[in-house]
Amino acid sequence: MEVAVSVLVLAIAIFLVVKGGDIFVSSSSSLAKKMHIPQIVFGATFVSLATTLGELLISIFSSVDGTTDLAVGNAVGSAICNIALICGIGFLFMQSTLNKGGTLKYYLLLLVTIFITVVGFFYEVFVWQAIVLIVLTVLFFVFNYVDAKSYYKTSNKEEYDEENHKPLWLLIILFLLGACALGGGAYLLVDKVEFLAKALGVSEQFIGLTVVAIGTSLPELTTMLTSIKKKSPNLAIGNIIGANILNLTLILAVPRLIAFNQGMQISKETAYISLPFCLVLTLILVVPILLKRKTYKWQGIIFLIMYVLYVVYLILNAVFKFV
Repeated sequence: MEVAVSVLVLAIAIFLVVKGGDIFVSSSSSLAKKMHIPQIVFGATFVSLATTLGELLISIFSSVDGTTDLAVGNAVGSAICNIALICGIGFLFMQSTLNKGGTLKYYLLLLVTIFITVVGFFYEVFVWQAIVLIVLTVLFFVFNYVDAKSYYKTSNKEEYDEENHKPLWLLIILFLLGACALGGGAYLLVDKVEFLAKALGVSEQFIGLTVVAIGTSLPELTTMLTSIKKKSPNLAIGNIIGANILNLTLILAVPRLIAFNQGMQISKETAYISLPFCLVLTLILVVPILLKRKTYKWQGIIFLIMYVLYVVYLILNAVFKFV
């Protein structure tokens, strides 16, 4: 009975994180316009961070609670889910030719993924490695700003935002509600994952790589489905690239710096399987885009097959302990 209640609370927590994040980003964007903060600055910095705030809070709470396995599983699992599941669905139904420019972020994602894969073979994220990840995060925001500025120069139209017509007091309330839902949901999620891992006899990293990763990737999935409907793939692909860079840099670095004394361990499964798997997925995603400026249906098919096989492996490994 207690397990069933915990599963229900976990589902509610994931809903709070996802919906709270959506409200938080929407209201904060509208507040920026109300306060006359340039959209080029706001969009290239704060929104990128805000869209991954759910994963960041989950990792911070898990680090404070001493469950750094969940922080690692959440970060790596979300990155895998974003490419294999979400890009898999997107590329299967929507192929595109990408515009010129903005390639710096693709190279940065490759660099970040290679770096964190190498870090995995140390079985721990050290402080100096976390600092490097923070530097790479700053580099990401710089690239974001450069891309946004370039886009701004070639675009004469300011996007219409109906949220801008809401009164300031309502936007502030929505902002606070979104922040509270995010924080409360993240706290509940960490607490229930820890309980369920012990009750079911599986690792917190396993739940982080599966249930939590899928749950916290729902905003990216929503963006991809909307892009399929509106036939605007560039937005969804850019969102995936940005989310994965932050998942593998900021969301791993901050919990490590918080857990200064106890460290952040990386399991053999993550080092030998999940991180190399993430690197392979990243190569399949990025290389065709850099070479041909296109996405292909075959990428989507490969991604979905690989994700199914990966989840099956995780389940079997949780039962039989291969690694």
